[in-house]
Amino acid sequence: MLTDKDSAWLGLAHGLKSIGVPFTITDDVAEATRHNVVLVYPLLSGRTLDDAGRTALRRHVEAGRTLIATQVLGGGLHDLFGFETTLESRAHHSITFEQAPALGWISDPHEKTVLLGQPDLPTSWIGTQTYVNAQQVLARFEDGSAALVRGDNKAGGSAYALGFDLGFFIMRAHNDRNDQGYRAYANGYEPSVDVWLRWLRAVYRQHEPQAVTIGSVPQGQRLAAVVTFDVDYVKSMGNLLAYRDLLVREGIPATFFLQTKYYRDFQDEGFFNDRTLAAMDALVAAGMEIASHSVSHSDMYASLPLGDGSEQYPTYQPRVKALGDTQGATVMGELRVSRFLLEQLTGRSVVSFRPGYLATPPRLPEALAASGYRFSSSATAGNLTTHLPFRTNTQRMYSDETTVFEFPIAIEDEIPPIMDQRVEEAVELAEKLARYGASYVMLLHPNEVDHKYRFLEQILPRLKPFAWFGTMSQYGSWWAARDKVEVDVLAQRGQIVLNVQAQEPIKDLVFELPTGLRPVSGSAMQKLSDGRWLFRDIPAGTIMIDLHH
Repeated sequence: MLTDKDSAWLGLAHGLKSIGVPFTITDDVAEATRHNVVLVYPLLSGRTLDDAGRTALRRHVEAGRTLIATQVLGGGLHDLFGFETTLESRAHHSITFEQAPALGWISDPHEKTVLLGQPDLPTSWIGTQTYVNAQQVLARFEDGSAALVRGDNKAGGSAYALGFDLGFFIMRAHNDRNDQGYRAYANGYEPSVDVWLRWLRAVYRQHEPQAVTIGSVPQGQRLAAVVTFDVDYVKSMGNLLAYRDLLVREGIPATFFLQTKYYRDFQDEGFFNDRTLAAMDALVAAGMEIASHSVSHSDMYASLPLGDGSEQYPTYQPRVKALGDTQGATVMGELRVSRFLLEQLTGRSVVSFRPGYLATPPRLPEALAASGYRFSSSATAGNLTTHLPFRTNTQRMYSDETTVFEFPIAIEDEIPPIMDQRVEEAVELAEKLARYGASYVMLLHPNEVDHKYRFLEQILPRLKPFAWFGTMSQYGSWWAARDKVEVDVLAQRGQIVLNVQAQEPIKDLVFELPTGLRPVSGSAMQKLSDGRWLFRDIPAGTIMIDLHH
């Protein structure tokens, strides 16, 4: 239930979509309390909700149902949540979960303690609320004060109070505006956003008898893996076929982000030429995706002027004169011209983009959309503190979304040690991410056929038993279609029904059904070994499937 439309509610909406929890947004308390689990966001106080609304929430919990609220500031409901008073602060940078049966899924140290900001940078810390003398504390700030509390009643109702703006926290991370509030930039596990989304999913499944959630990996697999290459060096061109052969041998498609460099400058000679065409043809014939890695590969891309959308080849002539000195380039020019050249030479649609140096301009999301791109892989999972894809926002701000989805990078090849010396760590990370259906995007520069090649030789067979593999466009197209799926469990004429609404066709989507329920025999759903249900082919429109115990 939304108590302030001028808030970062899109952060929560995008997060819930990513983790697969269905939801309805309303500012009507009567509509909200028709559901067993109600999330009140962003504030709960006498200022944001009138007496009748607060009374309705109290009755909701007293009737044995569940309430979750962020930033509980007043309104006479503190007893419902089991605490005495609220203290506001900007003095907290992390939260540590307590040991509790409902939190049994938390096992990794980076899950047990999550960051709200960079511990050494107080200006990155967000506003928080501590709950004084709480009866049940589920998580505490670093000073020991209560950050997440729960109140229960004899009727079986529960009320959870969370002491910070969760939507703003998620959106700030998605927008890469969290001032490096992470513990590992790349190649490590940084789930500070994901832990809260998993917690919401766990509370929903615990308290909603008819809970249904949507899987986040195609074909019922546990991990979505995407192998990507950044081709931004003349000597890389001669290595592409060696990597193609390895991928073909493993039966795995990959995405090649190609720089369309058609001139010589400070960085390198021009290598987008006749030799490039032959290599691209070979990659396309092998089922690989060709994607854009810009024209100039400028280290200044994040601060380039936007451009006006009229940039075109051959009059677009950017030059990197030196590090920190790029001339004649624009954000739109890099997107438009590289996409035009790649599409002209491959005859394929180019929909994925990654900037050089992972330099992301503030207006990159809408520039991508305006240039015809659909998918971006422009930041590391550590930087974004999430390993789940998400929809991006205009100007990387808080009020308007775009049609472009971001796919965080889990593994990169430049941080020591060399890649074939960290295969075990990479597999361990993949196994952690597989516990909740996260993504696993690998970034490699094919400038050699040595330790990076051996890394792929070793890790791909290790991931195959539990990972789905696809290109960025394959995964992105599936994810975009999934984002438009609505699901609910309804009671109709004495029958329990699974209602699935899809705006476009989607294949290989998994659902976790309510405990104890299954589709009637003869349905199109296939039971997986872990108890989830796979729907192979969902057409556009509405599908109703009867469920029974």
